[in-house]
Amino acid sequence: MIELADAAATRRAGATLAALVEGGDAIALIGDLGAGKTTFVSGLVEALGGGTAASPTFSLVNEYPGGRLVIWHVDLYRIEREAELIELGLDDVLGERRGICLVEWADKFAVMPPDHLVLELAHAGATRQLTMFGTGARGRPLAGALEAELLRSAR
Repeated sequence: MIELADAAATRRAGATLAALVEGGDAIALIGDLGAGKTTFVSGLVEALGGGTAASPTFSLVNEYPGGRLVIWHVDLYRIEREAELIELGLDDVLGERRGICLVEWADKFAVMPPDHLVLELAHAGATRQLTMFGTGARGRPLAGALEAELLRSAR
């Protein structure tokens, strides 16, 4: 668990992950409204050269094609039925080798592939807490590398 002092620290954590991701990475973002999921994504998108990120709450999927990797930023908050995921085309972007897929509210449905990174953001008074873990051959070491980099930069 990493404590993030403010929105700027949350953005820096996203930028830290940007240096570690590779094409095909799938990242689940979990946390209450206002916990910092989109702020984290913004730091990652900007660090990858994808421009300025916006919340995909109403568009459901934002694509940022201009950086080192294509980024698909998906928001499942407004999705009510699993059948809607087919229309969304989530299966098409999860695991796409030319980019990464970030899924906010990924805990609403069992959508993530077996190999992925989970980032959970939570309010902790004036700060936020970031907990990370991974599944699979890529997700586990990615979680460990992110945690190590964030701890190193906090010193």
